[in-house]
Amino acid sequence: MNETLERDATITSPYTARNVDAAIRHLERVLSAEGANSMFGQTYWRTRVRQVSATRGLQREQRARLERLMKLLAEVGCAQPCER
Repeated sequence: MNETLERDATITSPYTARNVDAAIRHLERVLSAEGANSMFGQTYWRTRVRQVSATRGLQREQRARLERLMKLLAEVGCAQPCER
């Protein structure tokens, strides 16, 4: 599994198997529209993705979607210093 999505004992998830898809959809929508360049910034979005990732009982597809979001955040993070 991707090490960026491993369970972190300090992060808890308010989501359940019943509502986690809505949380992932929200993150996908926001990050695709604003990227990580929104007013909240990289740290906020990484924490949100990690929080959703801490949900118990995630399916393989859900984990894959969360991994894509972390990769997107990493790519945006690497691109920003290059644009200066």
